[in-house]
Amino acid sequence: MPKADGKVALVREQGQDFAVLLVKDQVLNSPQTREDLLMFGQGQFGVRTALIGEHGGTWGPTDIVDWLNSVAPEQLPWREFTVDN
Repeated sequence: MPKADGKVALVREQGQDFAVLLVKDQVLNSPQTREDLLMFGQGQFGVRTALIGEHGGTWGPTDIVDWLNSVAPEQLPWREFTVDN
């Protein structure tokens, strides 16, 4: 995988740790890209992962997606990340 930059929110909610990756909206329409990014997030951050589009839309484990749909994205603890391979 080439160098990648992005935003991730590492969240602890109700005793669960998970990651949320901010993605371009069109990523949510591509099943293979969605699955690749979920696997990447889990491997990179060591926790279950969900995706949230730049302008809305979510994808991932149902419990995380349900929680994401109940909070404003601005409330998440976003941070930048870079992966060099």
